[in-house]
Amino acid sequence: MSISSQIRSVTLLLLMLSIWFVYSFWETSNNLEHQRAVNQNVQALIKGAFELNIMTNEYLYAQNDRIRQQWDSSHLSIEALFVESGRLLSYEDDKLSLKKIMNNEVQVEALFYQLERFIKNNKEKPSKTQQRKLNQIISQIQVQIQSMLSEASRLSRRSMDRLSEAEVKLEHTAELLLFIFWPIFIFSIFLVNRKIIMPIVELQKSAEKLSSGDYDARITVKGDNEVSALARAYNRLAEDIQKKIKSLTDKSNRLNESQDELLSLNDTLQQMVSDQTYDLRNSETRQRAILESMHDSVITLDDELNIKDVNPAVETMFGYSKEESIGNNMSFLVGHSSGSKSFSSDYVEALGKRKDGESFPVEVSLNEMEIDNEIMYTCIVRDSTERKRADKLKTEFVGTVSHELRTPLTAIRGSLGLVNGGVFGKIPEKAQELLVTAARNTERLLNLINDLLDIQKIEAGKMEFHITRVELMDALQKSVTDNMAYAEQYNVDIQICDKPDEMIVKVDPHRFSQIMSNLLSNAAKFSPENDTVKIFVSNEGEFAKVSVVDNGEGIPAEFHEKIFSKFSQNDSSTTRQKGGTGLGLAITRQMIEAMRGRVDFTSVVGQGTTFNIYLPLEKNTVPRKKTY
Repeated sequence: MSISSQIRSVTLLLLMLSIWFVYSFWETSNNLEHQRAVNQNVQALIKGAFELNIMTNEYLYAQNDRIRQQWDSSHLSIEALFVESGRLLSYEDDKLSLKKIMNNEVQVEALFYQLERFIKNNKEKPSKTQQRKLNQIISQIQVQIQSMLSEASRLSRRSMDRLSEAEVKLEHTAELLLFIFWPIFIFSIFLVNRKIIMPIVELQKSAEKLSSGDYDARITVKGDNEVSALARAYNRLAEDIQKKIKSLTDKSNRLNESQDELLSLNDTLQQMVSDQTYDLRNSETRQRAILESMHDSVITLDDELNIKDVNPAVETMFGYSKEESIGNNMSFLVGHSSGSKSFSSDYVEALGKRKDGESFPVEVSLNEMEIDNEIMYTCIVRDSTERKRADKLKTEFVGTVSHELRTPLTAIRGSLGLVNGGVFGKIPEKAQELLVTAARNTERLLNLINDLLDIQKIEAGKMEFHITRVELMDALQKSVTDNMAYAEQYNVDIQICDKPDEMIVKVDPHRFSQIMSNLLSNAAKFSPENDTVKIFVSNEGEFAKVSVVDNGEGIPAEFHEKIFSKFSQNDSSTTRQKGGTGLGLAITRQMIEAMRGRVDFTSVVGQGTTFNIYLPLEKNTVPRKKTY
């Protein structure tokens, strides 16, 4: 079989496997998306049932038309979810669960209308019999809603199980692709190497020998394919050359014939030179086309950063023609001192200057090169106006979303607090677990949004700091008191280990309390049970140093550089179980630096971590001993 046939066979096999994999992957992905939609609808049903229960209780106490309209709106939303869920559900047990939920919802609707009529007909103080009937209606509504929630929870669990199965199937499909494609890929490389590359290398070696005068050099390639045919043709060519050389030696006295052969060779050489010249021109044309089509400005500079050549993008970006740019220093286009080589191969921010006098942000990369023993530079200038505008829009978007989310989340937290506090009566145990989980997750979302707003304010320079004189030990004692309840959740104690002289620091008391809360809560989370988080205070010249020490697992060395970055958390499973937004330390560092302080840390894996903050001391502070 020829090499081309073998390669076509392998390519066809790869194509068929690719089609099969794409179809399997597409089918599995669709199933996964379907299960996600089912799960989303079920969660919406659970939420709607909760809202019905809450609005029923609100109507019972308030008895106004606004709540009645809200109840109807929620009821219609649930019915719409029934229609959507009926379209999505494909398993018989899921359809049966949906039917039960719909029946329960019909009962709730009927009981609520009965409750409404009862309340309208008995506006005066009800008798004991009427009160018992009212309580009976309310109890029946709660039983039906609880039945809805129970059945919806079972439907949710089945949906989550099928969602997990779909994800596992998707992973298995990807793994199967790896196990099938990898051997075929290795075989293809082996085929190309053995059938094409190795014979060509042998052919190259033989040609080098032939060019050096070894006219007996030959190559042997087994098989009956294109490469072996090329080798045979090469051998015949080598034999022909050998015969011609011998013939020229034997017939050196035949000048005319030799001259004809030389002329023929000269023509061949001229054709080769012509071909090479044509290829060179094509190569230069391609390079020039690439430079002219680039959106970034490409500028060639000499050793003194004087402009030698530019591409058309310079005129588009700066407004100067090629003739106007050449001969000027780089500072003519990008603001920096003449002859400065402060730019590097990495992109750095600078300020571009257009012909009309407008300045705009750019990113500049400068690369050194050597041409004919002369140092030259290639400068690439990229307009970053759109990127900066996008960054601004992103920041504004985060702020808007955070503000829009915080208000409803605060209302949800308040409602869940009332329900969990027993304001509306005793809650079934299973429902209590769901409510507690919802309250906990709501609190986490609020913390994340608050942290996002703090980060946004700091980065935008809009966070206000009210710097005042603060007695450090009093502020630390208050922080310990405020965070002790949190530490007790982890069976951890917090202790100030020394009682230094009075220190007056210049900080914002509220921001200092927030900083200490971040450090103490982190130390408590990662400390072993029944351990103590220790606080040490010392005088470091113009700064007061506060150290928070824990005996936890420590921070791996590879994570040290990221510890103060936004959304940075150690990826170990233990750390993930502790939770957190990954913004606390980033906020801490920026707040400390805004108050003219600094923060650092030391950590050893398995031995614990120490975070140090340095706060500016008030000048001319007279130390005196504090009594605790």
